[in-house]
Amino acid sequence: MNSHITGLAVARSLGRAGVPVVGLDDEPGGLGQHSRHLTALLHCPPPTQDGGRALAGFLERLAGAFPVPPVLFPTNDDWVLALAEQRERLEPAYRFPFAGAEVLAATLAKSDLYRAAEREGVAVPRSWYLDGLPLDELPGSALVDEVAARLPYPCVLKPDDSRGFYRAFRAKVLLVDGPDTLRRQVAETAAQGLRMVAQEIVAPPPGGFFSVCSYLDPAGRPRGVFVGRKLEQYPPGFGTSCLADARFDAKLADAGVRVLGSLGYHGISEVEFVWDEARRQHLLLDVNPRPWKWIGLPVAAGVDLPLLAYRDTVGEPFDAPPQRDGMRWVFLRDYVRLVRERAGAVPEEQVTRQEWLDLVRGRLPAAGRLVDAVFDPDDPEPFYDVLHGELTGSAYACAC
Repeated sequence: MNSHITGLAVARSLGRAGVPVVGLDDEPGGLGQHSRHLTALLHCPPPTQDGGRALAGFLERLAGAFPVPPVLFPTNDDWVLALAEQRERLEPAYRFPFAGAEVLAATLAKSDLYRAAEREGVAVPRSWYLDGLPLDELPGSALVDEVAARLPYPCVLKPDDSRGFYRAFRAKVLLVDGPDTLRRQVAETAAQGLRMVAQEIVAPPPGGFFSVCSYLDPAGRPRGVFVGRKLEQYPPGFGTSCLADARFDAKLADAGVRVLGSLGYHGISEVEFVWDEARRQHLLLDVNPRPWKWIGLPVAAGVDLPLLAYRDTVGEPFDAPPQRDGMRWVFLRDYVRLVRERAGAVPEEQVTRQEWLDLVRGRLPAAGRLVDAVFDPDDPEPFYDVLHGELTGSAYACAC
């Protein structure tokens, strides 16, 4: 579900293993929609419509077309939560390779996530919780005044309910520049029924974002664990990954898996950490309880998380081998855009071909150790879609 870059990587993983894959999307244009690994591509209701009930009705009507109950692979939070909320209705006809709604809600709620990390001795950025009072009593309370007096400004407010927060404020977090701003924003978010966590801002060095990526079975056993770094994102500062590499860290892997275990989570996930130079330690930031944009990198590095999840769900579990380090993943379209912007004031026509190659090769590895998000000679049509979009100026925006 959501056949863009993430869905394309999942389809390729399963398709290469001989698993028939059906793509579901609520809009056209996804870069995975023309992959040869899709047996079919179907248009379905958006996951946000009627709390997922419209999607569930569509899936119920579709169920009779399958000879066996399919395994569901949602690839962003809206799809995951919609399916989790409709799980009891859908489970007779479909198989779920991830945790239930209550566990997912706790995994996505920052208050529950950071407290779980603290229980496991896993460091997080300094956080101040605002859940000691009912929401209607929070604005103007002594609790808010106490937190306002202790915060290091500027800081951020993060939501427990990311979906509801984005619908209300069209942002992932709120920047807080002082006590008065905090009081005003707490009142605004409480009025929307949103619980928030105040947190310090951590500015990592280049290459300071790390991810522990895994598949845990329903008993909490890690069947495959991968560790990588997000090296670049586009647009700079607030975009999504366009360059990442494989670099295993056993201590970090253990920390990520322990936090997932504390939450009772199972399934595919990406646990995000940031390196804090001042403390000389990794701090846990977030968990994506689903496949994420650069899941093609662990697949290429030998830790095939989609196949692990599929095989375990159909009763054929196996354990992944250790990852192969040194590989890099790139979404070349966005990476080239980033390189161009960094060329800055130099007009494009004055940059020689060799200078462009030097800029790109400054971060990309030698041939044979690179996996592209879209380009694959064995599955070329998604790359043609990228070229078509560049030539016609059309764009497909995806919350990968």
